[in-house]
Amino acid sequence: MATALLAVYMIATGLIGLTAIWWVRKILFRTERQRKRRLEDLDHFDAVKTSSPHDDPLVRARTRALASVGIRYGIIRHLVIPLILILLSLALAYPFLGQIPANLVSLMVAAATVVLGIAAKPFVENLISGIVISFSQPIRIGDTVLVDGNYGTVEDITMIHTRVKIWDWRRYIVPNSLMLQKEFVNYTIVDAYQWAYIEFWVGYDADLTAVQETSLRVARECLHFADYEPPRFWIMEMDKAGVKCWIAAWAQSPADAWLLKHEIRTNLVQELQEMGIRTHLYHHSLDARPKQ
Repeated sequence: MATALLAVYMIATGLIGLTAIWWVRKILFRTERQRKRRLEDLDHFDAVKTSSPHDDPLVRARTRALASVGIRYGIIRHLVIPLILILLSLALAYPFLGQIPANLVSLMVAAATVVLGIAAKPFVENLISGIVISFSQPIRIGDTVLVDGNYGTVEDITMIHTRVKIWDWRRYIVPNSLMLQKEFVNYTIVDAYQWAYIEFWVGYDADLTAVQETSLRVARECLHFADYEPPRFWIMEMDKAGVKCWIAAWAQSPADAWLLKHEIRTNLVQELQEMGIRTHLYHHSLDARPKQ
C-alpha cells in the first residue's frame, strides 16, 4: 500500500512539475514576443528630436533593444526553468529525506544561506528586481522618463541595471533594486501625448486681454502643436512682482512637447517685446550702457 501511494505521489509530482515547466516557457516566450512587437512599432527612441552622428539611429536603437529583450528573457528562462527543476527534485526527494542525516541537511541549508545572503546579495537583489520590472513594467524600453531630475529615454533594461539615455546623450545607470524604489515620471507608460505648458510673468500694467490673445495665437501657430483642442490660457497667480500666466497646448510626444515649449517661449518673448509688454517688474534694457 505504501509503495503504491509513493508511486502515485512520484507520478503526480512529476506531471505537475513538467506541466509547470511547459506553462512557464509558454508564458515567457509569449511575453518576449509581445515586448519585441512593441519595440518594432516604436517610431522614436529619443526624448528630444535631434540629428545623430550614427547612420539611421532609430534602426540602431531598435536593433539593440530587440537584442537586449532577447537576452533578458533568455536569462530569465535559464534561471526559472532550473529553479523549477530544483523544486521538482526536492519534491520528488521529499519522501526519502528521512533517510538523510539531519545534521547533513542543516549543514547544506546553512551553507547555501550564507552564500546567497552575503556573497550574492547585491546580484540576487538586482536580478529579482530585473525580473519584477520585466513583468510589472513600470518602465519599458523606449519610454520617456524623468528619473532623479534626468530627462531621457529608457535605452535598455538588463537583468542587473536600467540604462536611461538622457536628452544630451549621456547615459544614466540605475541598479534595478534601486529602480524599483524610486519615484519617477513616465511620460509614455499609457500614451505619448503631452500637455505642454509654459509659465511666464507680465507686469500689472500689461493688457491681459492682449496677452491672452497673443499667447493663444502663438501656441496655435507653432509647428509642433497637435490640434486636438485649442490651446488654453490661465492667470495662475498675482504677486508683488507681477501676474503669473500659463499657456498650455497638446503635443504628439514628449519630444514634440520639448520643441513646442521652445517655440512658444521664443515666439512669445518676441511678440511681447514688440507689444512693449514687460515680462517682469524690474525691466532692464541691454542698451542702457554707461557712457564713456
